[in-house]
Amino acid sequence: MPWALESLRVQSWPYTLAVMDGGSVDNFTECIQNYDNIINYLQSCDDGGQANAIKIGKKIINGDIVAWLNADDYYFPETLSKVASCFQNNPWVDVVYGDAVHVTSEGNFISYFPAIQEYNQKTLFRRCFICQPACFVRRKAYEKAGEIDSGLRYTMDWDLWCRLAETGAKFLYLNEPLAAIRYYQGTKTLSGSRRRYWEIWRIERKYARRVLPWSWPGFYKFDLQFRDKKTFYEKYAFAFLNYLSETKRFLSGKYFLNKRYCMPLYGFDPFRDSVDRKCTIHLPWYGKRAWKRLYLGITPLDKNCDVMINGKTFPYSTIAENLIVVPLPMIKMPHITITIEQPEHASPWKLKKFEIDVAQ
Repeated sequence: MPWALESLRVQSWPYTLAVMDGGSVDNFTECIQNYDNIINYLQSCDDGGQANAIKIGKKIINGDIVAWLNADDYYFPETLSKVASCFQNNPWVDVVYGDAVHVTSEGNFISYFPAIQEYNQKTLFRRCFICQPACFVRRKAYEKAGEIDSGLRYTMDWDLWCRLAETGAKFLYLNEPLAAIRYYQGTKTLSGSRRRYWEIWRIERKYARRVLPWSWPGFYKFDLQFRDKKTFYEKYAFAFLNYLSETKRFLSGKYFLNKRYCMPLYGFDPFRDSVDRKCTIHLPWYGKRAWKRLYLGITPLDKNCDVMINGKTFPYSTIAENLIVVPLPMIKMPHITITIEQPEHASPWKLKKFEIDVAQ
């Protein structure tokens, strides 16, 4: 929660904030006291679940644009001003959504949210390509769609996007990094709950009119990607699903010329995490900013690789075949931009490790 609240404190655009807590017994009280100046409403009690708490919170606060942020997630420092400008410059738009980064529990970069694409209603009913923390909705459109469904636990965001689409809401994709989402074992998304898969199937039946849950393999592959310790069955399933994904990519590109499967995200191939020479990592950072070292695992690594941080080239040393360490000074800005560039002759490569070592 501290990073979520800190990411709001640095925003330059005005907002109204309701903090809805389900009755935490950890250090919630001590944490929240540091942010009294930005909180307009605070509730800490049994709230009937996340979706119901979000529904209540949206009724309590005012504002023409609504959104919600989970305690594990956080915004980039310039997010609200970018989104507000987008709504102001496009008065016909009801929903603005953008890019997001996946990070570890410590805030280290994992990947970009891969499913993102330009808006297409038919595709939205079959696959959720909108990342919830990076999505903002006009209140009038939200209310017209019937508000959030408090009976859902895992897919209330996707269900809301679909109902917004059914009521004629206009969507706009903002090609900017807006939010960070923590992914690690123990989060609700990666719980492997059967109820989550049932809710996914419910959306496919209701909006896409699909009898069979065709999206299950994609969601299961995504879940396995973030699972540290896989069973023998899970390893086999993950390899098989990767094979099916690559086959689909090939057929889409060769026979249907579907560019969605090969559009790079800041240099990364979204579904294979490979890079063709150069990539840029946008990373919000609100923790201890006294960075000591940055570890990058690059496979294969060309010794003439360049690493730039916030526009400045940094020297590094190679400590293993495909692992480099970059000594760093104190980082004072909450938005870090890291560019990794291999020489022109270098073959496509993958980022296998990204880890920040901070001073205690």
